[in-house]
Amino acid sequence: MTQSDELIDVKTGNKFGKGIEFREGSPIQLLNYRENSENGKFGQILLNPKALNIIREINEPLAIISVVGSFRRGKSWFANVLHGRHDGFDLGAKVEGCTRGIYMWSPPFKLTSEQLNGEIIQKRVIVLDSEGIDDPSQDENWATKLFILCLVISSTFVYNINGIVGRDDIGKLHLMTDLSKFIKEPEYGDFLPRLVILLRDFSFENPDNFKDYFLKQMNRINTEAATAIHQFFCDFDVHGLSPPGCKKRLLQHMEEVKTDELDEEFVEEVVKTVKSIYSHLPLKYIGSSTMQGISFVKFLENVVESMNNSETSTLLSIPSEYESIIQFVAQEAIKESVGKYRERMGSLINEGELPMLWEEFEKMHYECISEVDKVFFRKIIGSPTQIGDFAEQLKKETFKFKEELAKRNSKELTIYNENIAKSLWKKHIEIRLNKNENESFKDIEEFQGALKLFESNYNESMKKSPEATEIIVSYKQHQYLHAIDHVTQLGATLTAETMYVKEEADRLLLEAEARVDKLRSEINALTRERKEYEKNANKKILELQTNIEQQKKSQEEMKQRFIEEKDCTVKEYECKFEKIEQMNKDYERVITEYRDSIRTLTLGNEQLEESLVQFRKNFQKIQDEREEELLNNKDNKRKLSCIFI
Repeated sequence: MTQSDELIDVKTGNKFGKGIEFREGSPIQLLNYRENSENGKFGQILLNPKALNIIREINEPLAIISVVGSFRRGKSWFANVLHGRHDGFDLGAKVEGCTRGIYMWSPPFKLTSEQLNGEIIQKRVIVLDSEGIDDPSQDENWATKLFILCLVISSTFVYNINGIVGRDDIGKLHLMTDLSKFIKEPEYGDFLPRLVILLRDFSFENPDNFKDYFLKQMNRINTEAATAIHQFFCDFDVHGLSPPGCKKRLLQHMEEVKTDELDEEFVEEVVKTVKSIYSHLPLKYIGSSTMQGISFVKFLENVVESMNNSETSTLLSIPSEYESIIQFVAQEAIKESVGKYRERMGSLINEGELPMLWEEFEKMHYECISEVDKVFFRKIIGSPTQIGDFAEQLKKETFKFKEELAKRNSKELTIYNENIAKSLWKKHIEIRLNKNENESFKDIEEFQGALKLFESNYNESMKKSPEATEIIVSYKQHQYLHAIDHVTQLGATLTAETMYVKEEADRLLLEAEARVDKLRSEINALTRERKEYEKNANKKILELQTNIEQQKKSQEEMKQRFIEEKDCTVKEYECKFEKIEQMNKDYERVITEYRDSIRTLTLGNEQLEESLVQFRKNFQKIQDEREEELLNNKDNKRKLSCIFI
């Protein structure tokens, strides 16, 4: 089988067995190196869009295993065994290396594992088989770039070398003597992979500890390199694999060999090594977040772009790359989430659902925003502060579209209720105002009875909403007064002044209650959203905290910074939420006081007017305070959703 950039599904293959799960699929080229590039100056790394598209669709946390080492030492065969098979990645029987660039196994397979906190998660594993290092025909600059590239994109780095550790076999591990020349580390968290050294064809008596043996040999060859490995790789392991024990003909065609034809001790060592790699398989992290398909592809693209800008391997700034990825993933997550929200809520217009009651509207919004939040928090990465800022951006975008729909619904509600009010007013009031004296209202009781009937029928037929209240308030402010004037001119027995004051009092009370109902509705909606966000945010926080625990490096520093950012975010938004709740209480207090004064009124018009004046002052004061608060914090409602507990 020849490796190509075309993906061919292979459902059958030469299984390894021995408890290593067989993985279906086939290799696909992830990237290649072109020595004669278009710029005519130096080589370029070329990414395969087909492979990137496969990775981009992965929504689970990623674990990346790179198998790296000198050419013709069996690294491609070991990459196959990681998939429970002898065949897959091309092996080749000639002296020259056959793998060019980096190949990945597709599809990346799922692996269930247990976190330190006992949580069972599913990760996606991508195994990369790289071009052999130190191939005589290989460009030296490309060999260095290849080694650095595999280091920074992997979560497990399997380095396949000769069991008799010599200067030539150490190869690119000498880069460890001064890794800072090539990579600028992030301040917090692990970025280098877990190192696994494979000592191939180890024919001596096995040492008590392969790790100690390897470091001893490294110290003999290069003390600085051995020290640097301890410094940069806080977690690494060494496995020795004895010779396969088969004839030369089989060695030249290992993809065709049967497991039973291999030396039993060799098979046991291979199985033990593979199981060890999978049992200690770390995820690929970006700070306290895990990389998924979209973030890994962006990271790979950024690293390749940086390497392509220079003939030699330039300094890669991991913090800069991480920040770029976090911002990119955030905008993609916001874009997708807003798109889902617009599609779902936009169906209200397309399906002719408007006008609808605000309770139904808010329920629909809540269901949509709950679904959107799950998508958003599943994809978003970064620190608590960054995630809070991105969540606020999402709220602004969704709120903007919600406001557009709300205005449309409000307009439709107004038209609907206006038509009802107009019809009922004409039926119960207007038609009798235009009659002659004998057919018009005879006295105040008859006129007031008609007004009550109008209001009763309106309340039964309208769609209850602030818009419906505003219409009845408007009628009391205009049509009612006109009707009172008209009936008075016809000589009806009533006191116009008394009617004016009463209707004005009712109008103000209705208006105030409508404002309180609207504010209460907003508070309730915010409370529901807040609870939903708290649930999703808490889940995300737990995920980030677990990720920090999983990493070996700078745990305490990351934990402290994480806690400080989380606490700061909580205090900021809880304070703003309390202010809005207090406004609601102030509204209700003023209205309760006014209701009590109305009930006890057995006073004359002058005292009633004084009560109205005082009510207006109290109500206006509360209204001014609310408007001033909202002016200073116009985005409070949206920010409230971004609370981390």
